[in-house]
Amino acid sequence: MRQSSRAYDSGKDYARLSLAEASAELRNVARDARSTFGDLDEGQLNWHPGDARWSVAQCFYHLFTGNRLVHRAAQDATERPAHSLWQQLPLLPRLFGTLLVRSQGPASSWKFTAPTRARPTGANISRDIIEQFAGQQIEAAAWIDTVEEHHAARSIMISPFVQFVTYSVLDACRLLAAHDRRHFEQARRVVLLREFPIPLEENRGHHGNGTLYT
Repeated sequence: MRQSSRAYDSGKDYARLSLAEASAELRNVARDARSTFGDLDEGQLNWHPGDARWSVAQCFYHLFTGNRLVHRAAQDATERPAHSLWQQLPLLPRLFGTLLVRSQGPASSWKFTAPTRARPTGANISRDIIEQFAGQQIEAAAWIDTVEEHHAARSIMISPFVQFVTYSVLDACRLLAAHDRRHFEQARRVVLLREFPIPLEENRGHHGNGTLYT
């Protein structure tokens, strides 16, 4: 059965979230992912409306792989001082951070090509990608709760995707929240398409191990 989560706040400025608010957003999107997509089977998760558009599973695979890299870089930045020239340049980290967070939010109309390291490659992604993503966000939120906001704002990290792009760990947490919600909404639009396959429950178990869809 198709489910719908509560609508996101389209007026929210993710670039102004406090660290605690960013942590709460990660928990919210984990909860929403489970409630909206947790009951979909593997066929539904991997269905996509066209070759140029991602399936639900691909949206969450992209988030899971990309978030892992950002989280690792953020942790590293909080544990050791800036060691590259890019991290030590004044103003640039704040400029990059604000631009990235706002461009990656759910209300942004900017279009991007996913970095190779976070780009889904396979057509068949395991059904547990939703739970993997949700668990990852809960763990990230728990880590964020251990970091002081002042320290997060002063710790400058290097983007795991573009080596000359730097931003604060605080902005990285905001970016995770904004980017998660952007692709959550992308996945939700896939589920709401008229063509999205809905299983015929009455046909389960009567045609081998497969599931028939409308």
